[in-house]
Amino acid sequence: MIKVACALGFLALAGAEGCSSDATAPNPLDQIPDFVYVSNQNGSDQLFTYSKGASALLPGSVAGDIDPQSAHGRIVFTSYRDGPTNAEIYSTNNDGSDLQRLTNNPAVDIEPSLSPDGTTIVFVSLRTSTSRLWTMAADGSSPTELETGSDEFTPESAPRFSPDGTQILFDSPRTGVSQLYLMPAAGGTPVQLTHEANGAFSGSWSADGASVFYVDGHDHTTIHHIETASGTVTDYVTGGTDVGDPACTSAQCLVVSGVTAGTGDIVVYTGAGDDNPLKVVGTSGNERQPALLFP
Repeated sequence: MIKVACALGFLALAGAEGCSSDATAPNPLDQIPDFVYVSNQNGSDQLFTYSKGASALLPGSVAGDIDPQSAHGRIVFTSYRDGPTNAEIYSTNNDGSDLQRLTNNPAVDIEPSLSPDGTTIVFVSLRTSTSRLWTMAADGSSPTELETGSDEFTPESAPRFSPDGTQILFDSPRTGVSQLYLMPAAGGTPVQLTHEANGAFSGSWSADGASVFYVDGHDHTTIHHIETASGTVTDYVTGGTDVGDPACTSAQCLVVSGVTAGTGDIVVYTGAGDDNPLKVVGTSGNERQPALLFP
């Protein structure tokens, strides 16, 4: 177990010094949902889980495991365990049991997302020499390239199933700069969601599926929030420092600080306008890619 630093000082208890021993004082770390993330604190990228103030290496995770996402009690992730240039997709139960290799292809297969019902995985593959969206069954069978309304040479990345499983959110530079798009889960003509002059990245769904959180490509100091129906954009995090990788519940957003510098810490913001984020995980390594764990 890797104990996370005490954070009770953020509660600003009068006269308190260091960590309070008052059993009645609520621990803010207890309010943070369980999640999986990537860290190289052991010298190479591996998957870790966080629960109630403590982090632990996910059983079965080895060097080269990245891109975790969770749904239906399973974690899907990219792994380079089969070779330094051989990215394949694996899945495991949330507790690390029942590890399964899902792809076995000479091309790079990365960035999986599992549907909420646990039946389908959308992922990125370079099987056509360009990063494109593919789907497969949860056991790795029936890999199929999705029809996404653009030519084979236009890259796509970072797909995410919506909370109800009916839509896929993804990135594409088809207009000249990376923007976020929405399309039916079965494929089809996408709708451009963002229109950021400097690009939009790191899209993730709100808990109710009515909006999306993302990072403006200008300076990585702002996490934006956009309503999918109206397109209305508001700022969720402002004045951050090199922020990215948002993963949000209805009440909180896990965000990585130092995401492009390779010095990531995972912090939590409790609502729009919070200017005093609580550090959740931070070691001498690079913590990033938090993803909520769903039973």
